[in-house]
Amino acid sequence: MTLFTLPEATIAKQGRSIHSSTGYWVTRLARAMECDFENRLNAHGVSRAACAILSAITNDGKTTPASLASFIGIDAAAITRHLDRLEEQGLLVRERSAADRRVVNLKLTRKGSRLVPKLVADSKATNMKFLASLTLAEKKGLQEIMQKMLANSDLVPGDI
Repeated sequence: MTLFTLPEATIAKQGRSIHSSTGYWVTRLARAMECDFENRLNAHGVSRAACAILSAITNDGKTTPASLASFIGIDAAAITRHLDRLEEQGLLVRERSAADRRVVNLKLTRKGSRLVPKLVADSKATNMKFLASLTLAEKKGLQEIMQKMLANSDLVPGDI
């Protein structure tokens, strides 16, 4: 395992160095995790947004474009583009509601249903890779800290 070490000159300038910024390290970590996860998803031909959509339909019961857009935090036009791609890939279908023809319900195809557990496994693999050197208490503490930090944000969860 490679640890990030700081040059002595940087250590002397801790107060002014970018390396003293929590935001810098959070951003580097987020980018590294995103890159690892995207590399795993590329093997399946799907994006992180597609993964989030398929997971939200399967695991969170979000079966309309509006509920998905709100849950994931993207606008209606973006959700439509993502759904178009997923439909073209044969991973989901749109069905009009029999009760209200204005409502579109989303269902995963057999292909989509078979893919979701693989995507979940890839997500877990990325998380395990980055959490491997932490104790159980550190993992729990890290999530609690991140949730507290997000609670200090001016943004609502759907905006992030």
